[in-house]
Amino acid sequence: MSHDDTLDTSLFSNSNNNSGSGSVDPEGAVGKAAATAHETVDRAARSAQDAFDCAHDYLDRAVEAPRNVIRENPVTAVVLALSLGFLWGRLGGSND
Repeated sequence: MSHDDTLDTSLFSNSNNNSGSGSVDPEGAVGKAAATAHETVDRAARSAQDAFDCAHDYLDRAVEAPRNVIRENPVTAVVLALSLGFLWGRLGGSND
C-alpha cells in the first residue's frame, strides 16, 4: 500500500486573499494543521495494521494447535471423536 507523503500546496490556495499573495504559507497554521492531521491518520493506520497482524497471527496459531495435536496423536483423536459422538448420540437420543 503506497501513498504520497508530499504536501500538496494546492490545498492551501486562498482565492479570497486580498493581500495579493494568492496562497497560504504551507508552514503556517493551515499547513501545520494538515501535517498534524496527516501524521494522526498515518499513526491510526499503522495501529490498525498492527492490531490486524496481531489478530491474524493469533488466529493462525489457534487453528494450527488442534491440527498439530491430531497429527501427533491420530489414534487418540479418532477414539476421542468416536467417544464424543457416541455420548452425544446417547444423550440426544429419543426415550422410546
